[in-house]
Amino acid sequence: MTELLYFANPMCSWCWGFAPSLRSLRERHPDLIVNLATGTLGAERARPMNARDKAHVRGHWEKVHERTGQPFDFAFFEREGFVYDTEPPCRALALLRHHYPALACAFLDRLQERFYRHNEDITDTATLRRVCGEFGITGEAFDAAFASPALAREVAREWEQTARLGVRGYPTLLALSRGRAHLLTVGWCGAEELARRFAALQNAGEPIAS
Repeated sequence: MTELLYFANPMCSWCWGFAPSLRSLRERHPDLIVNLATGTLGAERARPMNARDKAHVRGHWEKVHERTGQPFDFAFFEREGFVYDTEPPCRALALLRHHYPALACAFLDRLQERFYRHNEDITDTATLRRVCGEFGITGEAFDAAFASPALAREVAREWEQTARLGVRGYPTLLALSRGRAHLLTVGWCGAEELARRFAALQNAGEPIAS
């Protein structure tokens, strides 16, 4: 059985753009196992976004929307004092994986939908607590785990491992088959092209990404 290893970040707009492609591949292959790992987007900001930050991020969002059709609420850029810290949603994702690993991709989709489509703050603990509740994690279980130093260390180690593997861009999708890792995509890939690449792997077991 082929497994996929998906490297993403909940606050990466190109991962939001890629979500329908990955979802389509999983629908075509219901038995496909997807292992989700996160990585940092770079230096996690310890300061609020300034005008230059907003212009930079908005440029990415506009490109993703134009290329993929994924919806964005651009009212986000009216926020003042927002710190673009991707560690809290990655921590929530790690917490969810402990309870329901098979739901990791669905949880990532929900986080991204809340952030990009509905302009909700997924760096906020209360928001993350609510989203985890939608996936069956009680408030008590969330509170006990989310603030634990062990969970923060787990995310830090995962980011370090992602970097050591040479992952520099998101989304990155690998197929693990016949004892080898095959690159399916680095960066956005449309649903039909992703399906073609995956079919080529299934048929030949050779590297297929251009």
